[in-house]
Amino acid sequence: MTSQRSIILLLAALAVVRGLLYASFVPPWQAPDEPSHFERARAAFSAQEWTATSTQNPPPWYQDIIESLYQTDYYNFMPAPRPATTNLPLNQYIGLYQEIYQGLYGSRPAYIGMGWPLLAAPDNILLQLYLLRLNSVLFFTGVILLAYGISRTIFPNTLFMALGVPLLILFNPQHTHIFATVNNGNLAELFTLAAIFLLVRAIMGRFTWQNVAGMVVFTILATWTKATAYFLPFAFATVGLVYAWRYRRKWRLILPAGLLLVAVTIWFMPERLKILLGWSWDMLRAGQFHLNPIVPRVMFGSFFAMPGWMTIQLDRLWYQLLALLVALALAGLVLLLIRHWRKWNQPAYRPAMLALAVLAVMAAAAIAAPLMWSILFDDVTYRQGRSIFPAIVSVYVFLLLGWRQLIPANWRVVGLLGMVGLAYLFDTMVLFKYIIPYFYSGY
Repeated sequence: MTSQRSIILLLAALAVVRGLLYASFVPPWQAPDEPSHFERARAAFSAQEWTATSTQNPPPWYQDIIESLYQTDYYNFMPAPRPATTNLPLNQYIGLYQEIYQGLYGSRPAYIGMGWPLLAAPDNILLQLYLLRLNSVLFFTGVILLAYGISRTIFPNTLFMALGVPLLILFNPQHTHIFATVNNGNLAELFTLAAIFLLVRAIMGRFTWQNVAGMVVFTILATWTKATAYFLPFAFATVGLVYAWRYRRKWRLILPAGLLLVAVTIWFMPERLKILLGWSWDMLRAGQFHLNPIVPRVMFGSFFAMPGWMTIQLDRLWYQLLALLVALALAGLVLLLIRHWRKWNQPAYRPAMLALAVLAVMAAAAIAAPLMWSILFDDVTYRQGRSIFPAIVSVYVFLLLGWRQLIPANWRVVGLLGMVGLAYLFDTMVLFKYIIPYFYSGY
């Protein structure tokens, strides 16, 4: 118990320290869509401001945002042209989600959850921004602890996996960068991992009504927070089908429960998800498919390290090395399947195998979603690696499983230390060689 408490405290401390470092070094507004998310979080506390636009009842603090963009040299690091004046409507400076998505982006309660520190904040707009960044760091800490909980539940006796997953996520530069800024994807990821944690605990132990209720609640919260969590209901449906088949002889009990869950899913399905499913079906029927190669390339690079507004790119060699490491992990997974596929039918391994199958479905769905959008709509908008972050635990579980197969059994502890050390050095290099010089070389 003491060692577990020590591990949890260490992971929490590391998460807070790293989050604060990134929150401090990254200048205001210099993360994808941070001004837009801040505007939503600030507006969420007023019904009138929540539905306001840049031309209809704009709040007076809209002008404070505009002036802070200029005070912090926002346009020095942006590919967009700098407007000549600060007297234009706010939508001429940043994207306003209320206008772009016609009220269908995110949810007001989620942004209140992101913006609650504003209740005690003074009117200084930059101080408000940094208070929301601190709240994001708390979300980051929760994500790291949930990652540890998920990996330890599946691999209780395998230190390599139980510690490797949260530690490598901890030292992912892009993940920390996003979590040190204001973005509703951070809260969506926290809710998603909470739902996955409850699901994994149920698979490895037993299902209870409290457990199922918790999964449903966190799934609803995640999907109503951001579209990046839309894969979650489909992944849970896969689990439901597996258990329905396993206990098909009890169909009189399973059928009503399944119909109830379907009804709850339809009732609470975000309106935007319904629209996207309709659009996707229409494009699928049209049969015109094209994947722009920039989408998978940028998704891969920005999953690991492409900070700022994805304007800071590492030397190509680093992305090539990361691709090589991922290829080695895939080779290791093939070896794992060859060596251990028979364990699927062994009762002692069945829960862990099912949990891994669920994580595989989640990883595949999260990665496929932006790719399918590009294929169906011939659009490169959703090419950010952060779209995959709600499934980041699934991704790192399989990366580590693959690497573990390539390390001799007697060297796996050393291998884990080496990987964590290299991840730390990579993260440090990204921060001090790329991020800080990019933003501060002119001072």
